[in-house]
Amino acid sequence: MSEKNRHSQPFIMVLATAVILFVLSQFKTEFNVLGYQAKKVAPLADVLEKGKLKNVPLPQQVVTDSIISKDSVAFAKRDADSSNIINFATDSSSALAHFFGALNKIKKQKGKVRIAYFGDSMIEGDLITQDLRNEMQEAFGGAGVGYMPITSIVAGFRTSIIHQFGGWTTHTLLDVIPANHVLGISGYSFVPELTGHVDTSNVSAGSWVKYVAVKQKYLDKFYKTKLLYGKSKGENYVVINNTHYKLDGTNPVNQLSVNCGAGVQSISAKFQCTTPLDVFGFSMESDSGAFVDNFSFRGNSGFPLVKVPQNVYAGTNDCLGYDLIVLEYGLNAVSPQVTDFSWYERGMLSVISHIKASFPNASILLISVGDKAYRKDGVYQTDPSVPILVKLQKKMAEQTGCAFWSLYDAMGGNGSMVTWVEGDTVMANKDYTHFNFRGAHKVGKLLYSKLMSEYTDYNKKSD
Repeated sequence: MSEKNRHSQPFIMVLATAVILFVLSQFKTEFNVLGYQAKKVAPLADVLEKGKLKNVPLPQQVVTDSIISKDSVAFAKRDADSSNIINFATDSSSALAHFFGALNKIKKQKGKVRIAYFGDSMIEGDLITQDLRNEMQEAFGGAGVGYMPITSIVAGFRTSIIHQFGGWTTHTLLDVIPANHVLGISGYSFVPELTGHVDTSNVSAGSWVKYVAVKQKYLDKFYKTKLLYGKSKGENYVVINNTHYKLDGTNPVNQLSVNCGAGVQSISAKFQCTTPLDVFGFSMESDSGAFVDNFSFRGNSGFPLVKVPQNVYAGTNDCLGYDLIVLEYGLNAVSPQVTDFSWYERGMLSVISHIKASFPNASILLISVGDKAYRKDGVYQTDPSVPILVKLQKKMAEQTGCAFWSLYDAMGGNGSMVTWVEGDTVMANKDYTHFNFRGAHKVGKLLYSKLMSEYTDYNKKSD
């Protein structure tokens, strides 16, 4: 064979293959033999489908089992709109009664209402929570971003505060925790570097963290800060805005409150510790009003929340006082191959029990997983496990007497994530899983409006 023919042979083979595939695509090639299902030959399917919006119907079994089905008597009685919050209280009162009572109280006298919002990567960077917080503070007063961790992998992404830090060892929910350390409410413990001695004249030594206010309504000044930390033995100090404070708490959770007068633009803290210390975080808040604390944890199914001891949750509650606990998980459990979520039900029921025991007076709101799309045969469509899990999450709320909100239905149900990604107004990222800032803004405001609708109904029934 000539040199010229050898060089042209690969091209001829590729061209011949393409021609054969094109010819076959013009005929019906689907068949089933001994359980093997052959698909239609469609070499250009990915190209032809790219950019098209597809709301592919879910398999009939999934549709029947989904949250769209009104199979709950309580749900049918509540409202035909499945995007509303559903009350699953075990008695005649609202599952959100404590939260609504706290709102009524601060409208009459000075006080605080606080929400702890636990979630996975859907709320990273204060997404959703920053809009819920803004709406709450607009209606009920207050200023401040609330709870802040010491370090954060999304510090550069967050827009509600400027956050810098250095010199810390971090333990998390996903780690094996050393015996002499304990996790804080956020699922993190931050351990400062040890210093040989304390030098109160040196305000620059030690591990440090700095928070800077941003030019946004209710977030442009710090009026009060609270430092939360674990048991402290020995000579441990913190320098906050050039003032030294000794950390000598003996409780599972201790707090140091620092008033900032008419407000400051930044909080700078440097730690000088001679013995190991678990530092949990700071809280930026005013003397009264509404506060929403973001407790995001990437990749968290929700199960690891039980690794935070009840006395730490309860001790944090003694310092901050929570009226509503929001649990939004499930994103890391769904998969197109999963149809049985009994394992998830067992795990999350344990989590809910742990949270209820830790915050016995707080209302609890379960928020379902949102819509999530995956690519099948060149088309993005709803992951079939999503509505199955949503139905189960609703069932868990009913079993435990919590309130429930279907984020999946609020988005629009089947196929909605495709629309959120590919619609004229882009509200989610190209991973077909996470909201962008615009989408998170919409969800945060929608959650607020649903809570206020329930709040209005609650007060009407109480009159």
